[in-house]
Amino acid sequence: MADGLANSSEEDEIENDSGEEAEVVPETQPVQGERVIPSVVEPINVARVGALSSGTPNHYLHLSLGPMNSTNAEDIPSNYGLTGEMELEVGLKFLTKDAAMLAVKNYNIRRSVEFKVVESNHTRYVCRCKLFGDQCSWMVRVAKTRASRFWEVRKYQGPHTCLASATSQDHAQLDSNVICQHIFPMVQADATICIKVLQGSVESAYGYKVSYKKVWLAKQKAIARIYGDWDDSYNQLQRYFNALQTFVPGTIVDLQTRPYYVGNTLDRESVIFHQVFWSFPSCVEAFKHCKPLVSVDGTHLYGKYTGTLLMGIAQDGNNNILPIAFVLVERENTYAWYFFLTNLRRHVATQPDVLLISDRHAAIKAALEREGCGWEHNVYCVRHIASNFATNFKSKEAKRHLVSAAYSKT
Repeated sequence: MADGLANSSEEDEIENDSGEEAEVVPETQPVQGERVIPSVVEPINVARVGALSSGTPNHYLHLSLGPMNSTNAEDIPSNYGLTGEMELEVGLKFLTKDAAMLAVKNYNIRRSVEFKVVESNHTRYVCRCKLFGDQCSWMVRVAKTRASRFWEVRKYQGPHTCLASATSQDHAQLDSNVICQHIFPMVQADATICIKVLQGSVESAYGYKVSYKKVWLAKQKAIARIYGDWDDSYNQLQRYFNALQTFVPGTIVDLQTRPYYVGNTLDRESVIFHQVFWSFPSCVEAFKHCKPLVSVDGTHLYGKYTGTLLMGIAQDGNNNILPIAFVLVERENTYAWYFFLTNLRRHVATQPDVLLISDRHAAIKAALEREGCGWEHNVYCVRHIASNFATNFKSKEAKRHLVSAAYSKT
């Protein structure tokens, strides 16, 4: 969206209001400009107009270019802060419907009153106080016409005349979209900021203690605004790796996809991400100067789409850690490990007699046994063996002796 605000229409409950008079939305047809009739060309003083051709019409010589750079007041939205501290008024303009909705929500939250959405569609947004009638006459109507690209407050009755009820710890209009607007700068500065810190900020700003789930959802929306949503991220994978290979020559990428079916019909315009292997040329070059061994392991990914990240790790002469290869797969299975290990051997660990270190995962063992995997030497990680040993025998002392024996050089 133009102002980057999240869509909030789905969170508003719309109450039917058959008594509301219909607003006539004018449909202004674009005015056709008058056709300019060229005038008779008179002789031109070359000394006065410089290099202009003698065939230039007279009206071209008297053009006023000032209006081209001037800004009409009707072409810009109103300078109304979305904090809700200012009073609403007829004539206020908002760039989008979402901006108008956030302004109305913030206005009511700041005053500890709630409203109902009477009408909400692509041309109109109408709200009334929950106590509309004898106790309060507050209402606002925001509309958009074809003649304007803004959403404008067309009718307003305010401020509230009802008594504010601040008995609840939460506010119906303090939804995840309003919270997203508030916490966005904090999430943009630090995407790892914890939810409890954000909860405290919201409570300090609005005076309401919102739930953990609502703030968590607001943070997800903020992250999606900053980094893109899940679908966009997957759609950018091919472009991202193409950019890597263009600007970092020598980058190794093996991206595999699967056909996409809608029911039983193949969609030839789309594919589904399956798995990808990549490594950087600096990693390949650095491994030539490391110890001739590679440790591999995987970790689960968390989020909307689960998956597994597999990595290959090397060590230099000072035991510094160097990641050398990466894979994103659906899960740890024989096929995924075979895909990783064959690419790792073919593109990165190309030297003879390189030792592969892994845990005793059954999928790794099965992948190594498959023809063409390319790893002649493999051993198991002592740390994993010791951890399994301690789990079975419940002895920290025995685990210590096992690790010491493994590290012994004789």
